[in-house]
Amino acid sequence: MSEREYDYVIVGAGAAGSVMAERLTAGGRHSVLVLEAGGRNLRLLTQVPKSFFFTAYTPGIAKHFTKSFPTEELQPGIREHWTRGRMTGGSTEVNGMVWNRGWKEDYDAIEAAGNPGWNWEAFVDAFKRLEDHELGANELRGTGGPIRISRARPDDPTAELFFQAAGSLGIPTVDDPNGSDDERVGYTASNIRNGFRVGADRAFLRPARRRSNLTIVTHAEVDKVILEGRRAVGVSARTKSGTTEFRARREVLLAAGALDSPLVLERSGIGDPKILASAGVPVRVESPKVGQNMSEHRGMNIVYDIADTPSFNGQVNTRFKQFRAGVKYLFTRRGVISFGGYNALGYFKSTPDQPRPDIFAMFVAMNLHPQKTFFPNDDPGLMLLMMPVRPSSRGSIHITSPDPAATPELITGFLSTEEDRATLAHGVRRAREVLTAAPLGKHLIRETFPGEHAQDDETLVNLTHQGGATGYHSLGTCAMGPGDDDVVDADLRVRGVEGLRVIDASVFPHLTAGNNNAPTMAAALIIADRILAGR
Repeated sequence: MSEREYDYVIVGAGAAGSVMAERLTAGGRHSVLVLEAGGRNLRLLTQVPKSFFFTAYTPGIAKHFTKSFPTEELQPGIREHWTRGRMTGGSTEVNGMVWNRGWKEDYDAIEAAGNPGWNWEAFVDAFKRLEDHELGANELRGTGGPIRISRARPDDPTAELFFQAAGSLGIPTVDDPNGSDDERVGYTASNIRNGFRVGADRAFLRPARRRSNLTIVTHAEVDKVILEGRRAVGVSARTKSGTTEFRARREVLLAAGALDSPLVLERSGIGDPKILASAGVPVRVESPKVGQNMSEHRGMNIVYDIADTPSFNGQVNTRFKQFRAGVKYLFTRRGVISFGGYNALGYFKSTPDQPRPDIFAMFVAMNLHPQKTFFPNDDPGLMLLMMPVRPSSRGSIHITSPDPAATPELITGFLSTEEDRATLAHGVRRAREVLTAAPLGKHLIRETFPGEHAQDDETLVNLTHQGGATGYHSLGTCAMGPGDDDVVDADLRVRGVEGLRVIDASVFPHLTAGNNNAPTMAAALIIADRILAGR
């Protein structure tokens, strides 16, 4: 066998690529190559939960996409950046580690739209196989899997006040936030073991590296898929030694993520002819929905100054205090550094007539300094990041050149529907109602953002464009569907091409009322089983 020829070539070593690499090599029958644009994840920094505030901006382990608001939106010309992991493990090594899975209706809707086998039952089975949950196994949770799921610790007095405030409005506190689809609050479930992040590299690639049938090539930026006629036979990648072709005897499995996978397809000549022509790429396969249908969470951080209740600000608002917290973490794996950005969660209905929660919120007793990026404020405070969980707005991402280094055109589409604008405004008011309820409300001094002046819908929507928060949960850009113009079919095969599948967050037609981490790993496990079964 040529050293550059394999049964399967996987593009991307993130959440989906890592799962597939582990599964496809487990039996020893298939040779598998994984190509990763970044390097190997050897940095201790990425393993420390609270360090995700810094890893997103650390050169060499993160990639940034500049997103622009189109002129028809409220704030033309605003520029922000979406961060994605660029190393083995991908974005699972730089994200907030929130194991938020979503719920039954969102998954069953995928199957109901014409995608057989993509239902709640299939995803729950995959979640249970992935998990090693500290609460133990039941009909919804798993144990013994590669991903340790633990709740944020230690118990936090201010988070407890938040739970009590929610309880005064009839919202219960639960041990497992993934255990129902009711309004609820609870401590965050995270993929953390003994104070360390459990990303895709640690859970899947490290065990699989011991197998002789797995090859991982890092610093390999895939330029395009190589097509012979209508069959994918490999990929062309830019490596340290120059442009190299890697051949696939069976299939090319594209797992570059919701932002990069559609770009690889377009550079390969698979996409909308008009988009390809404007970028100077010859059309090989007409697929008009490549790069379209992008869905993303957009919400707002509601920030208060507080008094007479503990805040994490006082533990980390100077370099010396950060050093002291680091020493505590080093010896105990406990404290503020041992969990992600938010240690408590809430699921609310934006209005009482909603059939199920349509707002997801993350809470932490800490606020950030207005002039120092990701540095705690001097004064104690709290933050609640709230996001509408099932947005109807859609954006897009497309190439502007055949060159992988060229900046793509990324249009967010945020809050472009009346439904999303109304949900956002109602959601902010509901979040304020929870925060100001007793007993937490008596500890609030003032709302520093969006501020007491921000009351009407238009102001709240404008402020969400200007200073809102993105979930980094983009998906849908290579969505599965039964139509001839859908990018992939129910087995995630690219329509019009043999031997090519897309397997990452881009294949989801819509957000699943949760974060992307767990659903993407579950989808990869489902499709890996199908591949091994010969489908």
